[in-house]
Amino acid sequence: MSASYQTSRLQISERLTSKQTPEFLASIVDILTPNVVENLPPYFQNVNSISAAQHWLAHINSDCRLLVVKLTGTNSPIGFVFISSENTNKTHVGYLLSEAYWGYGYATEILQGLLEFIRSEGQIMNLVAGVAPDNVASIKLLHKLGFNKVPSNDNGAVFFEYQL
Repeated sequence: MSASYQTSRLQISERLTSKQTPEFLASIVDILTPNVVENLPPYFQNVNSISAAQHWLAHINSDCRLLVVKLTGTNSPIGFVFISSENTNKTHVGYLLSEAYWGYGYATEILQGLLEFIRSEGQIMNLVAGVAPDNVASIKLLHKLGFNKVPSNDNGAVFFEYQL
């Protein structure tokens, strides 16, 4: 079953197709700017060409479920949601938005919608989200939505869990 949910302003849908249109690859390049990926793993860095976008997409598709975020009624991606299940007891989630869409409450909509969607599926019991320690906005958002900080051995990120 593919993941798909809506919020008041957004449509979030799992990308299941292996077809890589030039437009979609260009949107990956547009979204994954240095400021957006600053604290993300190395394979998110330097995605500044169609070829790099193809490699990034292949890596993402082998690693997790990729959901594409679009403004309702449009066809251009403005961000991504990532869902990676180690097992049904621990599922990692992440999201990112194009810089142009920061500060408008879209991250809140994405995560609130994701929580509702996951609850309705009834298959995931525990979500884990990692965030850079200096990403105050995301840390506040995770707290606001009921995520709790958990101890971690990872020096580069702070981790939060959400029990469903």
